Amino acid sequence: MVAGWQVGLKESMDGIVTASARSVAHKSLPPIPEGQQPDSYGKWPISIMLFYQYVEPAWTPKLHRRALAFVQALGKKHGVTGRGRCATEGLNCTVTGEAQAVRDFAQGLRDWDSLFDNTDFKITDGLDPFKKFKSLTIQKKEELVAYGLPVAVAPSLKDNLAKHVEADQYHKMMADSDTVIIDVRNRYETEIGHFQPPPGGAEFIDPKVRNSHELPKWLGMPEVQEKLKGKKVMMYCTGGIRCERFSALLSQIKQDNPEFQTQGEFMVRGGIERYMRTFPKGGYWKGKNFLFDKRQEQVPELKPEEELQKEVESKCCGCKKQYGLYRGQFKCTLEDCQVPIIVCPECRTEIEASGPSKKHKLQCALCEEGYRLRDLEAPQLKKAEKRKAESLGPGGVAEKAAKRRQKFAELPPSRRLFVGSLPLAVDVGTVREALGSGAEMVHWITDKTSGVWYGSTFVQMASKSDAKRVVKEASEGTGIRIGKRKLRVSFAPPAEGDEWPPSDFNQLDRPPLLVDLPQKK
Repeated sequence: MVAGWQVGLKESMDGIVTASARSVAHKSLPPIPEGQQPDSYGKWPISIMLFYQYVEPAWTPKLHRRALAFVQALGKKHGVTGRGRCATEGLNCTVTGEAQAVRDFAQGLRDWDSLFDNTDFKITDGLDPFKKFKSLTIQKKEELVAYGLPVAVAPSLKDNLAKHVEADQYHKMMADSDTVIIDVRNRYETEIGHFQPPPGGAEFIDPKVRNSHELPKWLGMPEVQEKLKGKKVMMYCTGGIRCERFSALLSQIKQDNPEFQTQGEFMVRGGIERYMRTFPKGGYWKGKNFLFDKRQEQVPELKPEEELQKEVESKCCGCKKQYGLYRGQFKCTLEDCQVPIIVCPECRTEIEASGPSKKHKLQCALCEEGYRLRDLEAPQLKKAEKRKAESLGPGGVAEKAAKRRQKFAELPPSRRLFVGSLPLAVDVGTVREALGSGAEMVHWITDKTSGVWYGSTFVQMASKSDAKRVVKEASEGTGIRIGKRKLRVSFAPPAEGDEWPPSDFNQLDRPPLLVDLPQKK
């Protein structure tokens, strides 16, 4: 079998599955493959689904909390596991479960908010059951990708001029001259696999970053901008999400600097994940696609193992022989690096036999080379800095938040308290234990439309002195916490005319989550 970059464009597209290049946004989710059977232990194959969705303008803190609670409850309802990041700028998840379950999870997001009709849900079916995540962990974060560009200073996605290109068209573009193609992933991912444009085609560029925080710094380097200047700039990552902010950053830098212009920016829709399904023989892909789930890596389905072995470029950090698998969770031993490193089976055996001394000498190729980007400054974006200044200035987000805090601080003491930022896994006993003696009644505050609880409650204390004690404790030192969560506590006297407690109040031991609510018939 001849590699795609060693033949002409027409031959390199042999075996292409054009339908796999198309996004499922605004379309029906792909059907479950027929013929799936349980294994010898009675366990059915599982499916894995990757997706992301940016939100602009960003969710408010209240909507952010609602989104986090909804996604966690939706995952529990359908029995999916996995991990994700929920930020004010959107949602990024990898989930596993039965084929129908992951599809129901995706449809649940679509039914909840039409924004997710725009989402490209990338589903892989028929995987071994042991590749399923053990639990579902959705983390509350500032960013979906850790570029060090929180919403206040991040470049606008709406102002981004980059184009999403289908995998088959993206493949053809790699044969164009006067073009560069940037791998915006981490260097340790690039080491085991990357695009290999054909001779005379696009110039491959590896930024050699240890993490996404370094990409803005790399892009701000004058020599990098000179290399991109006047070129068509292609870029790619695993599923597409890292290209979204990177391309927006590049677009913003161009707007700030009229002398730095390109012939446009282009990202492959669905990332490497969708390209590899479109080109099951590999196309212009060389090596393996590093994955952050239990599959560990992805390879072209129809490429023979012997061909994959020939394409290995990475080396063992111990003996320096060619080896292309990350196994054993070894990391670079320099304290300010600690990226994953490759260690071959022979060196692993030797390390295990000799103890930790040899393991502590292993370094990644970048550290051995002395290559560092982390000390550089990230570029300052004019529009982003203006937005930040406005958010901190009169009438900005910070001022509004301060006024809101002041409003609650000025409320008179009352037996009723507002308690917010509660974890989803909570009950009356946990709340009473956290607040101390005197917590008599816990009223879970639910959304008026959906009836779902999003983390806030009213607590009736036995006396005003008990309530004052709780408010004082919450405002001092580390505050009042349940687990790692610091609770927001303030007086909440009922407004004139409000019925308190409500006539239909019934003390529930735990809050009503989405999974507890009656489903539509």
